[in-house]
Amino acid sequence: MAKPLIVCRDLSIIYNKGKSNEFKALQGVNTDIYEGEYIILFGASGSGKSTLMYSIQGSLPPGEGTLLIRGDDIYSYPPSERVYFQRYVMGIIFQSFNLIGSLSVLDNVALPMIFCDADRTTRERRAQSLLDRFGVGHVSHKIPAMLSGGQQQRVSVARSMVNDPKILLADEPTGNLDSVSTQQVMDKIDEINTFDRRTIIMVSHNAAHLSYAHRVYYLKDGFVVREVVNPQRKQIKPVREGETIVTELEQLARLYPYDSVDTLRVKSMVNFLTQQYTYDQLIRLEHAIALFIKGKINKDTFIRALILKLEQGGVEIEEKEAKRMAHTAELLIHQSDDIRRFRAKKDNDDIFFSQHKLAERLRDHLLYAHNMKLSKEQNENLVEMIADRVTGVIEEDQFNERLMKGVRGRGLSLDSKESDSLTRYFEKIIAQGVDVSYKS
Repeated sequence: MAKPLIVCRDLSIIYNKGKSNEFKALQGVNTDIYEGEYIILFGASGSGKSTLMYSIQGSLPPGEGTLLIRGDDIYSYPPSERVYFQRYVMGIIFQSFNLIGSLSVLDNVALPMIFCDADRTTRERRAQSLLDRFGVGHVSHKIPAMLSGGQQQRVSVARSMVNDPKILLADEPTGNLDSVSTQQVMDKIDEINTFDRRTIIMVSHNAAHLSYAHRVYYLKDGFVVREVVNPQRKQIKPVREGETIVTELEQLARLYPYDSVDTLRVKSMVNFLTQQYTYDQLIRLEHAIALFIKGKINKDTFIRALILKLEQGGVEIEEKEAKRMAHTAELLIHQSDDIRRFRAKKDNDDIFFSQHKLAERLRDHLLYAHNMKLSKEQNENLVEMIADRVTGVIEEDQFNERLMKGVRGRGLSLDSKESDSLTRYFEKIIAQGVDVSYKS
């Protein structure tokens, strides 16, 4: 049976050990990483994933526990041997490229070979070959500042491979790249794993990257909270029969990668209790809704997609329910368009609505959708609340609370059930009409 290349046992990394500000960046980590595996260390910022990677690289000695690479404790090596290990066994790709601005691209890639006593001709031949391989050979004479971010990172990938390392570390390698460059870099790293058979250990907080890995270690607050095997890749680590089965929990983990296992179990139970549809139906429903929201299909096509049999690529929902869904979605999209135009503040009189006018339109829709009739004073209060919510003056919970307040308190005197239903529906409209930028 194959033995692990990298073994961590009860590994803890401790900063300022013994001092009043002692901090455990990693706690009790256990991992087995096999030669040729593609491993992703996944988690939010501060979870400990980079700390684990740099400990494996040889820069952060264990405070507790053991770390073995090829059966050796690299931290027991004398300094010269550890440098040799880092030079020949490890390659590393940084998020910020770390190219030397005064050197040409070719010299940047060739630089690590200088410390291996390779002659100039050998260095340049090897560097140019790697640059050609990664699609940046034509810019080898330029300095890094003349390259795009994606090109610089591909140069960084070439540099990491110049000494032919057995293990390649990648610390958020696409964190500073656009989507096109990200795909190019991820494909090149995957190529190194697949064709060069190099072991890849990547730090990432991007859930879109998880499908590349053989296995994913999820970290949170310095702990490895779970290990997930990717059933779509042939496993190198010996696995027991059935271990790679795709459970609903793992499917949910792909949708909600930062949630704990307990939270995922709750989602699974809620889905069982409230949804009559399978996971595949929900995924296909999401796809159809995405096309409908983007305007790529019309209402009739959307309904047909919902009715169509699963084996034909549809969702397989009864026609009556499909029409109800389409009608509700159409109303939400239509009303959210008003919010989107209002928040965009277009200077076109045909599409711009004043705050009060928008609130009145939304009020009329809410009352229609919920078959509600209000007094004149309640109507005025609702318009005011809608305007406050759309412009961000009040939050969702404040909106909900005001719905239950008395009319004299600028509310509607609704009961909690009515208030929750109206709030939930209104928030769906707002969610469709307001853009959100996610910051890493």
